[in-house]
Amino acid sequence: MSSQYDLLAKLSEATAAAPYRKYFEEFTFFNALGDVAGRTVLDVACGTGLYSRRLKRRGASRVLGVDASQGMIDYACHLERESPLGIEYVVQDAAHAEALGLFDVVVATYLLHYAPTRQDLGAMCAMLRRSLAPGNRLVSICMNPDVQLADPGYYRPYGFEVHSRGQEGDEARLSGILPDLPFTLVAYHWSRPTYEAALRDAGFRDITWRRPEVSPEGLSAMGASYWDAYLRQPHAAVFTCVAA
Repeated sequence: MSSQYDLLAKLSEATAAAPYRKYFEEFTFFNALGDVAGRTVLDVACGTGLYSRRLKRRGASRVLGVDASQGMIDYACHLERESPLGIEYVVQDAAHAEALGLFDVVVATYLLHYAPTRQDLGAMCAMLRRSLAPGNRLVSICMNPDVQLADPGYYRPYGFEVHSRGQEGDEARLSGILPDLPFTLVAYHWSRPTYEAALRDAGFRDITWRRPEVSPEGLSAMGASYWDAYLRQPHAAVFTCVAA
């Protein structure tokens, strides 16, 4: 495995194993998603294929993973070669993606908050809508519009910090604090009305923000008090909507 693959593997595995991802994010996301057995799924912003693999193992008949990063897709393909599940991967920018066909379900984990402008946000939402027949659903994870930004250290107990002025469209820098694997991701802070307007303009309806939940395993492993501050203002939010 190349050094590039090693780095991507370490980052993917380290963040995937974080309690907030394992016990909050995945639990809330899959509760919102429901049964995917026998369904076709487009996984936009698939990264190294973490959710693509989970979707296929949950019985999806076809999973297509899409990401703008060649390195991420290369690593996802490496994992597919190591343990074949029948997942397809392509490199495309979600804001300018070509037609990928129609799917029963589209998921977009950590995509929309990377839109630097409202125009880019609208283009991403339009691409997601083009991939769904009327009546089918999008399930997405984005940076919580109500994320705690006044105190950069608010999320330090959960392994990261978030820095931003908090104004509409401002950069928001999420920095990992693990000493052996520091990283910084740059996203953009958009309000709930901005997200919802972009989704409606793209042709979505019934936009529902899911209540944040922690799995019973997470409560048992970490203790209820560990989650109190996070659940008051989780840094990520899950929503669903339907193609009109």
